[in-house]
Amino acid sequence: MTQLWGDTLAQEMSQAAFSDRRLRARLGNLVEKLLPQPDRSFPKALSKSELEAAYRFFGNHLVSPDGVLSGHYAAVRERAAAEGTVLCVHDTTKCSFREDGHREGLGRVMKSGQAFFVHCTLALSADASLTPLGVVALTPWARIEEADGRERARWGAHVSLAEQRLSGASVIHLMDREGDGFALIAQLIAGSHRFVIRSMHDRMLEPASAGGARKLYEATATLTCEVAKEAKLSKRVEGKRSPKQKKIHPARSKRNAHLSVAATTVTLLRPRTESDDHAESLTVNVVRVWETTPPEGEPGVEWTLLTTEAIDTPEAILRVVELYRARWTIEEYFKALKTGCAFEARQLGDYESLVNALALFAPIACQLLLIRSCAKRTPDAPASEVVSDEQIEILRAIGRIPLPANPTVREIFLAIAAIGGHIKYAPDPGWLTLARGFADLRAAQIGWRAAKLQSACDQR
Repeated sequence: MTQLWGDTLAQEMSQAAFSDRRLRARLGNLVEKLLPQPDRSFPKALSKSELEAAYRFFGNHLVSPDGVLSGHYAAVRERAAAEGTVLCVHDTTKCSFREDGHREGLGRVMKSGQAFFVHCTLALSADASLTPLGVVALTPWARIEEADGRERARWGAHVSLAEQRLSGASVIHLMDREGDGFALIAQLIAGSHRFVIRSMHDRMLEPASAGGARKLYEATATLTCEVAKEAKLSKRVEGKRSPKQKKIHPARSKRNAHLSVAATTVTLLRPRTESDDHAESLTVNVVRVWETTPPEGEPGVEWTLLTTEAIDTPEAILRVVELYRARWTIEEYFKALKTGCAFEARQLGDYESLVNALALFAPIACQLLLIRSCAKRTPDAPASEVVSDEQIEILRAIGRIPLPANPTVREIFLAIAAIGGHIKYAPDPGWLTLARGFADLRAAQIGWRAAKLQSACDQR
């Protein structure tokens, strides 16, 4: 495990595949400057000369998102190969910008301003810690007209990119309801790729495969509980969401949900709207998850998961449910990108500059998530695996929590969280609190080194 806020990320990104070494050096310098304080504006985080160089870099026609991320992609491949099995979470998000200051090339103007979209694939370790390994693929686009089939094609394109870029690992693809496309599932099965996808469509079935049921949800409705599970559900408020999103994800209270889980195997028939190029039918495993006793007046949890994973034992069925729940990590990742890195507040004037900046911040947002997952993965490991001896020394001097002689990873993370505002008896700190703590630690480290240099100086 590498030290989280050392020079590793700056080094790997400075290996970008730019023919001009000055672009590689500039990228590494920008990452090194922005990593400790990712939520600060460019003018506050950079000197005047660095700011001018940053704007030139983002607007350079030789710079592209894939170019910026090329060194990171190579490092992710190595980390994934070391894991053996990795999870690839796919999802799309919208980056919105205010109307003050028109940004060229962002396409259709929304009510809240301008926007462009980003399809992202994030690699995670397959163990309980869900450690972020990095970004595998990033595809931004501006929607000039209404959405069309080309946007759906990005899901399949990212599957191909993930399999190519992580060729040394076994990949399990995780997708929410938007990934439920017959063509995409056909692509995954034809390529012998592993996946867990939440169903959105009540598809027609081959009756012989489902006890005479003609449609998917008819078949799953007859399943009886094979294994019970309890899950913590976070509170969901109405918020400023579209009517469609409110229908798909209705408001709910925070609670412990008692879930029933069952599984079967079905054969999906090809929809009439799909091309004859695809198979006439696809056989998949299905896991149904439903809440037996939801609170009065609230809809119960209901998931139908399509998967290639085994369902022959209760443990295997629960494993599929846990794999799908890992998909939520990408929602936290988008929050780290938009809030932790303040991406939507960036004052860049055109689409090309914005997406190049997005590519720079994409791995930094992974680092924010990495802070928390390390404490979960190896809580009793020596602190020296994630922070330097100098940082431990500084935490002893300025920290709010006393550290033992040989602190563990968990003890050091709680100490860092405390400087970020975490209260002793509160639940475990979130990534944003930890990020603030690391930023403060990094700032203190700069002063600490300056003080040492001053005391060592023989000139008065």
